[in-house]
Amino acid sequence: MFLLQTPWSVDTLEAADAAIQQADRTRVTTGPAFALLPHGDGSEHDAPPEADVVAALTRLAKSRNVFLGASAYVRVDGEAAPRTVGLIVGPDGALMARNAKVMPDIIEGYTDTAADTFKSASFQIARTPLGQVGILCGEDILAPHVVRSMLVHGAEIILNPARERSDALFDSRTVARVARAYENVVYVAVASPLSATLDGASVALPKATALYPPQGKPHCVQGVESYLSVDIDIEALRRRRLAPVLNFASIVRMNLYAPGYQKEASAPKPSPQSRDGWLAEGQGRAVAKAHAPQSDDVAAYSAMIGQHVVHQSHTPEQLVERRQPNLDDAFDLVRNYGARAANLKLVVYPEFFLTGPVSPLGHKLGHLADKIGVTFPGPEMDQVAAFAQEIGAYVSGGVFEYDRDWPNRFFNTAFIYDPSGNLIHRYRKIHCGDAMGFLPDTTPGSVFDQYVDKYGYEHLFPVADTPIGRLATTICFDNNFPETYRAMAQRGAEVILHPTSEPHGAHRMGWDAARRMRAFENVAYVISAGHGGEYFLPGRISPSSRGRGYSKIINFDGSVQAEADTAGQVPLGGMIDLRALRQARADLKANVALWDDAVVYAAEYGKTPRGLPNNLWPDDPLGNPYFGGAEIKKVAAAYVDAGIFVAPQAAPESAAKAAE
Repeated sequence: MFLLQTPWSVDTLEAADAAIQQADRTRVTTGPAFALLPHGDGSEHDAPPEADVVAALTRLAKSRNVFLGASAYVRVDGEAAPRTVGLIVGPDGALMARNAKVMPDIIEGYTDTAADTFKSASFQIARTPLGQVGILCGEDILAPHVVRSMLVHGAEIILNPARERSDALFDSRTVARVARAYENVVYVAVASPLSATLDGASVALPKATALYPPQGKPHCVQGVESYLSVDIDIEALRRRRLAPVLNFASIVRMNLYAPGYQKEASAPKPSPQSRDGWLAEGQGRAVAKAHAPQSDDVAAYSAMIGQHVVHQSHTPEQLVERRQPNLDDAFDLVRNYGARAANLKLVVYPEFFLTGPVSPLGHKLGHLADKIGVTFPGPEMDQVAAFAQEIGAYVSGGVFEYDRDWPNRFFNTAFIYDPSGNLIHRYRKIHCGDAMGFLPDTTPGSVFDQYVDKYGYEHLFPVADTPIGRLATTICFDNNFPETYRAMAQRGAEVILHPTSEPHGAHRMGWDAARRMRAFENVAYVISAGHGGEYFLPGRISPSSRGRGYSKIINFDGSVQAEADTAGQVPLGGMIDLRALRQARADLKANVALWDDAVVYAAEYGKTPRGLPNNLWPDDPLGNPYFGGAEIKKVAAAYVDAGIFVAPQAAPESAAKAAE
């Protein structure tokens, strides 16, 4: 694939043509290649008819025998305002896919264009010999639900022609591409020009052209070269998508979110068609979503992560007897350092900081649910409530919970106690390693109908309104699914606490990129409290670094404010500034989430197949239907049948055996 940085327009395709010609000379394979042009040169006021753009791209694709992708401002017959469209044409000149831009032109400071922001979008895919290819223009790659919808239409490669600019959020937009590739198991290919001519003035632009693989480092341009030549191993991607481990594209429970999106979706309506119209619409949305400060609000305060080293349980007896030492260690870690923090108002501990993960005990643990899980109230959690009173702060963390209303089941639960010792928030993890069979806790989606009948749909996404901001929690694996964070933000969350327990692995870069995106795409602080290690093996007196540490406080713009760049016990402090956050939410260039309207994608989330179905474990709490990734494998097979995934080619020996 060739990713061009060369500016182009309908009348000036010579440089792009030369770049493709030179790139093609470096190939050692035969057959058509794929070339991606950046967003077309010029402003919206220079937009040609769409038919002229299609004709120009068709001529170039045919002359160079390439599949060609690009986006441009165009004028569409019957529409008053220009708009951006993404186009894919084949080497035979056929138009294979057309997707109109969903998001407005945020990076450009808004433009005199229309967009499909408030209507159901189409997600056309070009099915080519090189892979199944979709195209999303510019800022559309920042909209997680739009990217997810493109995935379930079959995209293996998502083209992202753009026109990037240097500003305070450039780095976060770059990291967004890493996260989108990782959480959807797709390639994301970006082409952005090195210069643009707008209203007669030429400006230089930053290097942004790159290929983002599903895992690992991106392949980026090094300077002012005309193109970047990259290889895509589509068969490796297809094999990866059929494996159950960390297969987020198959694990995501899209149907769980569908009822909320159907309720939230606005009625379809035309978009603004001018810069002034977009600014007025955005300002109205910002005011409607604003959280009015209360008289007792704390504008800025200190927060602390208690990066804890936990004593792992290896026997049912240890599940109970080791809770108290773990609890004492956690309290002491903050007691010894928290007193030094000025205006400390919030403390966050890791996931299951009382027991460690219980996976060494087996994959069927319902008979131990009352030993694995604590209760609210209960001896341990009453001590947490007292500790919150002692230090005069909100205290949060993640525990296994046993609820007597759910016999032989336990939940992975995050909690918040207020400074008076009141339990003000309890969230049960939506996405968990249970999907891969590693951990037999119950998630609400596994018993969805029973759960919603008992508590109501809104119980899935609780948000606590407090003087230190609207607080929400997510847990560990939830990090990889933007839908859960967006649900919290839609309900007002400003500070999202993330108790986690993450091991080392090849997925680290994607996981960390996703964590930063959860903050950026929701304009919310994310406080991610990880384990600093575990006394993991029986009889060991020193902890392993299997729990990697690297707790983080992420600012609402996606930048890292503080990081424990080590394992071990670490009290990590940082500052939460609610006034700055609320100002950013009113900033029409900073708040991408203002333009999230479920009308665009609600229908996609309600279809079948769409990730793990709900209600996979309504009965037999002593079992484990997910063991060995069984249900993920079923989803992947259903995706192949539906054309969402493509089965990899059989190895020669497998084909020979099949023939026999």
